[in-house]
Amino acid sequence: MDSAARTSSTGMRFSVLGPLRAWRGDEELDLGPRQQRLVLAVLLVRAGQPVPLSELVDALWDEDAPSSAVNVVHRHVGQLRRVLEPDLPLRATGRWLVRDGSGYRLLVDADSTDVLRFRALVVRAAEAAARGGNAEAVAVYVAALRLWRGPCALGLRPSSWADPTFTAVDRECLSAATDAADAALACGLARDVLPTVRAVAARDPLNEELHARLVLLLSASGHQAEALAEYRSTAARLAAELGVDPGPALRDAQRRVLRQQVPIGAPAEAEPPVVRPAQLPRDLSTFSGRDGDLTRMLTALDAADLPMTIALIDGMPGAGKTTVAVRLAYEVANRYPDGQLFVNLRGFDPGGSAVEPAEVLRGFLYALGAPGDRVPADLAEQTGLYRALLRDKRMLVVLDNARDVRQVLPLLPDSPHCLVIATSRNRLTDLVTDEGAHPFTLDPMPVPEARAMVALRLGVARSAREPEAVDRIVAMCGRLPLALAVVAARAATYPDVPLSSIAKELEDAQGSLDAFGFDDTSDLRAVFSWSYRTLTPGSARVFRMLALHWGPDISLAAGASLLGVPPREARAGLAELTRTRLMTEHKPGRYQFHDLVRAYALELGAELDSADERREAESRLLDHLLHSANNIHLLLRGPRPPVPLDDPLPGVTPETARDYDDALAWFGAERHVVESSVATAITHGAPAKACQLALTMQQFYQRHGLHHSWSVVMELGLKAAREAGDRYGEVRAQRSLAGAYYYLADNQRALALLREAEPLIEELGWDSERPYVQRNIADVLSYTGPSGIADYPTALEYYQNALEGHRAMANDHGMALSIEGIGECKLRLGQPEAAIALLTRSAALYREIGDRNGTASSFATLGEAHLVLGRPEIAATHLMAALVLHRGVHERRGEVNDLVLLGDARAALQDLDTARAAWEEALAIMVEHHLTWAGPTGGTPAEIRDRIEGHPSHTP
Repeated sequence: MDSAARTSSTGMRFSVLGPLRAWRGDEELDLGPRQQRLVLAVLLVRAGQPVPLSELVDALWDEDAPSSAVNVVHRHVGQLRRVLEPDLPLRATGRWLVRDGSGYRLLVDADSTDVLRFRALVVRAAEAAARGGNAEAVAVYVAALRLWRGPCALGLRPSSWADPTFTAVDRECLSAATDAADAALACGLARDVLPTVRAVAARDPLNEELHARLVLLLSASGHQAEALAEYRSTAARLAAELGVDPGPALRDAQRRVLRQQVPIGAPAEAEPPVVRPAQLPRDLSTFSGRDGDLTRMLTALDAADLPMTIALIDGMPGAGKTTVAVRLAYEVANRYPDGQLFVNLRGFDPGGSAVEPAEVLRGFLYALGAPGDRVPADLAEQTGLYRALLRDKRMLVVLDNARDVRQVLPLLPDSPHCLVIATSRNRLTDLVTDEGAHPFTLDPMPVPEARAMVALRLGVARSAREPEAVDRIVAMCGRLPLALAVVAARAATYPDVPLSSIAKELEDAQGSLDAFGFDDTSDLRAVFSWSYRTLTPGSARVFRMLALHWGPDISLAAGASLLGVPPREARAGLAELTRTRLMTEHKPGRYQFHDLVRAYALELGAELDSADERREAESRLLDHLLHSANNIHLLLRGPRPPVPLDDPLPGVTPETARDYDDALAWFGAERHVVESSVATAITHGAPAKACQLALTMQQFYQRHGLHHSWSVVMELGLKAAREAGDRYGEVRAQRSLAGAYYYLADNQRALALLREAEPLIEELGWDSERPYVQRNIADVLSYTGPSGIADYPTALEYYQNALEGHRAMANDHGMALSIEGIGECKLRLGQPEAAIALLTRSAALYREIGDRNGTASSFATLGEAHLVLGRPEIAATHLMAALVLHRGVHERRGEVNDLVLLGDARAALQDLDTARAAWEEALAIMVEHHLTWAGPTGGTPAEIRDRIEGHPSHTP
């Protein structure tokens, strides 16, 4: 089948003269990621000729190609074949993209691709001009040049190889424009090509040959003044950017215009009057706040090194982007004396009818004084005329509510003296990377500004009478300007209704948007729906399902498991949600709903998704958190038996951690999610999993000194274990909760829980757990906290029983724990030499099994024993080793204990400045982490202050 038959039968069309695009019939195709599109663009500009693999690799990577580069190219080609022919069988070659020797070839012709159609028309035009048919040539050249919508492969020029490849095609356009001008000047049809040549010339402002033709075309069209202005502006650019004077072609064009040697092919038009449009909408009289955002924008505008020419304001629906853009425009309008242009691009219009750039340009050109018959129909020509009219002006252009970069690009002036203010719910990152736009994201308003906004709309006196109600309204509106405006408007409508009643109405409707309906433009459901309707079906499902997540934010991995899809697929959906600002990526890899947007998503989910589908998603999320937390807490827990779990549900991909620090970071990021999930699991009928999840948090809480949070979560965990009838889980939860009470100086409750666990262990015959509980009881009995009275002899018995039990189970870790406890008891009972021998053994055992925290704890008590024996130098050595290890595992309580003892050792050596520094650091850690007690020697903050005050500094 030949290519013409292929085109007619499949309706495939390709365009590369401007942004890369492709259609199957009337359907525009998604051509995939950037590298994949670049492969297609290179194949298109080669116009049916084979392209070696080596050249495709060079186009994608320059000299830094990875070893897998060839495989990547093959993969991109395979994906492109699927895009072009979705029904293509696996590994089939297809009809369009075929292997040719050591490379690939795209089977296209002039009917299916604009680049070949352009070249065919240029050949026809040149043949017509050669036989003297200049009028015919002009018509064909114009048809050819109108195929261009911007530089070849716009936005796809990453490498030194690919850029010249595409630039060579651009030069064909410039050459055709020059030939078109010559043909038009020869037959008196200058006005027929002027808009087209002007548009092409705007893309290459330093091309003297083409701008010389533009000068002559302007003069031949009766615009001598504009022709001379074009000469001056081109000469100025050459001098400023290249440091050269105009060449012969440009100087000759000027001379011919000055001497009126250019034949005028049509009656001259009167020069248009000077027009200064003023299209800004009215500034909002109740505007308030956003001081920080406006200051950042004005600072960027005044920057000396890189002054801003495009301010790109994005933010979630209802963030107040338009009002901020208009306020900024009024703030700076006096800097742009040639006028202001404004358009609502309706990118998220409820009717779905975004304004096309050509329609906007027609309005802008009329506003700039261009006569109706001079406004071209072609978008590229309109853009060229628009930019020419603004080239030497200081104009302010506000492009409000843009959907995408395609809408904005043709509306950008090419003058460095103009300012564009663009707003969008989407992140238009290509404007930042390709056009140098300065991005500004509007988050919900700070609380003081939100209060001030309510006060301004309701009156200061009314707000001052009920400040608590104002704060409740601000909180329920999530500090979102649109929501605040809706509620304030309702309150203003009913001046006799107390604000506390309005606040209660909002609180009663929590989880719903019922309280935020006012009219079609301010109803929050309607406003959010404008963004929701732009989503692909897959991303719309992601939006609805992620709202089921019960934590304050969600990671990519957790989102993937909730959806039951691979992380790569979830990432694509999340990228679309962040681009439309329905979610924000507030930290790398962590995504967040605004509360009101989440309420909207939950409403949609309840309407569109089945109850079974939602329950399954919640179950997958819980399994993800449980298995991830269990995997990761084992790195913190040390060599202890893991808690047995059922296999994760299908579709769940649990996370792992690389090392200890990565494990702590994971729990730090997921802490609030896991905490809320424990409570949610109980209410969702999964108490056993709630207990298991709570247990995974213990090591994180202990390392960071979060003892109160530990107790709260483990109280829930113990309740869940009892509700589930999980006797093993109950013992584990009792032990863990006892540890939290121990650190909170609640010795009595800690001991009671451990005593409750003892008969349970006997009932279960759980021999491996008995020694751990015995050691825990010994820990509590040896407690010497603020209100504790230690019973070292009894504690010593429990430690020795625990040691025997661990030895019988060949449990090295349990033996190390018990030996360390025995050593500490010996030290407290006045036997430091015996303590040193025991602690040396426990430290060696800990090192053997890789327990850094245990090793550090043994070293610290060793240091204390040497202090008791009057050996401060040896003590300091042990304590420094302990401090390094405790810091490495983020054990805050251990750090404090080490620093206090280290200060004691330095004081004994008469190094009082170093001693004070150690104590002051210990006190700072206790204050920062809200620690009330740091062990028998670390003591309390008051005891550390006594040390500091009792040892004044010797530093003058």
